[in-house]
Amino acid sequence: MITKLSKSLILLFCFLALLCCSKETGTFAFKNNDDDRFIIKDGLCEFNQDEKVDWAFCFSKLSKQKKIGVVILKKEKVWVDIYSFYDTLYKNKPCIYGHIENYEEGTYKILIVEKGNTIAEKEFVIYTKNGYND
Repeated sequence: MITKLSKSLILLFCFLALLCCSKETGTFAFKNNDDDRFIIKDGLCEFNQDEKVDWAFCFSKLSKQKKIGVVILKKEKVWVDIYSFYDTLYKNKPCIYGHIENYEEGTYKILIVEKGNTIAEKEFVIYTKNGYND
């Protein structure tokens, strides 16, 4: 028979498990010179080397202040760190912003990290106009 104490312990355990296992989620969006707002893009994004592209990562729900890191990687023989920065996000400022400009042709990845754990990542390709055969 389950006692009151057992019920309380089970509820406490379930609450703690839910709290510990909940993962912050969010969405990447991009905006180039022709756009008047950020647009969510699924799949692999491709950008012309000549254009400046702004990007944003917004958390779906931010429960408290967080120090978030951003790492930009370029795919060589291995992924190489080419740029990184930190920003503090708040409940009323749940987005982190950056831009893609003057990158060489190739494949890149944006990593959103907190305390060494990857929260999200987005791969994109930079191409040149003469990289395509017309």
